[in-house]
Amino acid sequence: MLIDAGVSPSDNVLGVYDTSLPVITHTYYDDTAITNYVTTSGSVRQAVGVMEDPFFGTITGSTFFQLLPTDASTVIYENKTIDSAVLVLPFTGVMYGDTTSYTTISYQAFFLTDDIAQSATYFSYTHKDVDLVNPLSEPMPVDLAHLRDSLEVAGKKYQPGLRIRLKLPTLLDKLMPALTDATNSTGDKNAAFLSKFKGVCVRVADTRGTSGVLPYFRLDGSTDNYSGAGILVYYHSNTGAADTLVQRYYFNANTCGFFNNVSRSYGHYPVNTLITSAQANDSVLGVQNVPGANIDIVIPGLKSLPSGVINKAEIQLAVLPWHKNDKYSAVDRLFPIRINNGIYPAGSVPGTNGQVLDIYSGASPFQVINGTLNTIDRDGTAVNVYSVNLPREVMASRKAGNDTLHLHLTGSQVYTAAFRAILGGGAHPNSLYRAKLFVVYSSLNKQ
Repeated sequence: MLIDAGVSPSDNVLGVYDTSLPVITHTYYDDTAITNYVTTSGSVRQAVGVMEDPFFGTITGSTFFQLLPTDASTVIYENKTIDSAVLVLPFTGVMYGDTTSYTTISYQAFFLTDDIAQSATYFSYTHKDVDLVNPLSEPMPVDLAHLRDSLEVAGKKYQPGLRIRLKLPTLLDKLMPALTDATNSTGDKNAAFLSKFKGVCVRVADTRGTSGVLPYFRLDGSTDNYSGAGILVYYHSNTGAADTLVQRYYFNANTCGFFNNVSRSYGHYPVNTLITSAQANDSVLGVQNVPGANIDIVIPGLKSLPSGVINKAEIQLAVLPWHKNDKYSAVDRLFPIRINNGIYPAGSVPGTNGQVLDIYSGASPFQVINGTLNTIDRDGTAVNVYSVNLPREVMASRKAGNDTLHLHLTGSQVYTAAFRAILGGGAHPNSLYRAKLFVVYSSLNKQ
């Protein structure tokens, strides 16, 4: 806290007070999540499957990605016979949803017929065409209850995941011309390969069936055949002793294009009522990791706050405890985005997004904002509340003569489309769960 150096503590006492402002809240849908996203740890996680949430409807996820040859040449297959091929997609160990409601769903692999690129930006709504006439595999049923079990191949156990047997003639129709182009290329052999072998898509074979859970798979991994996404081609020499050789076509996030297509169907589920609400101020809000339901919040009356230094300006959003919170994991953090209005910041374009001032650079950018779920006491009742703290933003807005702060609050992108929360809005009838801006400020009181 900053106190004017000319103020003598012997003449003044520091007073700390609190107050609150009402907020206006709505739920809106945002499908602009970037899904060719690499986490800070270097992981590439993709939602692949279909699940149903009784409040938030269905989620369907498909992954699209390029693969590169370990040896970009046809020479490796000379005097050899190719026996079989499989597509490997390792399981992250994360499965979102009601883990008491497993089921069997079928996965299927397809060739991409559209180009993708590592340098491009892809969103949850991005779609690329695949060859539906000549699928790369038959549908493969998977009991999701056993997805965490190790893969067993020739008596050895490997990392859990999908191991989809591929149609060999269909694979070779694309693979061999791509390798031929790579062999003959005097330039970038990988680029020559990808011009013919554009990539693969893994998705559920039939989206009409649903599960209670959505599994997440990883594309990246080490050079081990089962730790990262890839195609394994098994072959043997036509001469000499019997042997089994393996050629791997692998994923590399630094050179391969990829994205996660994720769609939601809200239909007649309760969240649709929130998104289409015409109320001036909603009593119930829904929020999900993007893409999905997000929160629009307007805070009027900033000029009415007492003068002084604002130590805390915390948007408090309480979790409504009667919506199956035990079966569907909560959003881990809410992220604030300012909606500029032309007055604040000065010269900004109304309606554009801006970064709030309380996000800091460095190792802990959200230390002040927090945004996570905490338990607080409200009138003697323990209430789970998301606390989004924006003291610098509120002070700067008020200093600029701006009376109303407009924000969007979103979930994270780490696990695309996973996690959710159902919260009390600004018009909730119960004050225990009603959203508000809680302000703590300091002023100097003369004695």
